[in-house]
Amino acid sequence: MPCVHPAPAQMAQPDSRRAARSATVLLIGKIHDGRSTTACLVLNLSEFGLMARIAFSATVGMRVAVEMRGMPLASATIRWVNGTRVGMEFDHKQDLNPVFCLMSADGLVARAPRFPVRLKAVLRIAGRAVPVDIGNISPGGVRLIAEITVERGQTGQISVPGHDLCLFGCVRWVQDGAFGFHFSSPLPLSALSRCLQE
Repeated sequence: MPCVHPAPAQMAQPDSRRAARSATVLLIGKIHDGRSTTACLVLNLSEFGLMARIAFSATVGMRVAVEMRGMPLASATIRWVNGTRVGMEFDHKQDLNPVFCLMSADGLVARAPRFPVRLKAVLRIAGRAVPVDIGNISPGGVRLIAEITVERGQTGQISVPGHDLCLFGCVRWVQDGAFGFHFSSPLPLSALSRCLQE
């Protein structure tokens, strides 16, 4: 099973300060603050907490729940805020091994969190421009709903009016009137955040 682990020199030592970072990462996470759900960019991660760049106003002491690839929903408290960066402490120690594995224990590719949305978009594929509905979005792709026949592997381009988004990619899966469109390049946090504000 392909798996990437942080270098030993980066691992937090048992006697080091509790919030010591075990690894520098660049992963999109999902944050729930009790009222809404938004995206964040996880910069540093340890089994006790993380540092992230966020796109919302946060305060010290705020209670949140955060999830990311390979890690289930975890309750946390924001311990510090510096501009768009925050430090969070988990309520319970987390197992980071799945976060750094490219595949989950059941042999499936580990996926970034999906965000449910209701957006209108235009898909250009096979010489046609077709209106589509976006059902969910992640940094790697979208779930599209449309009355169009597509096949796995077909390449195309999707644009989202009003969001200045124009992304190339390909059809990854097709099922019951919906299909997955995988982006050629990951969606930046700023663009993802704009889509989630609808």
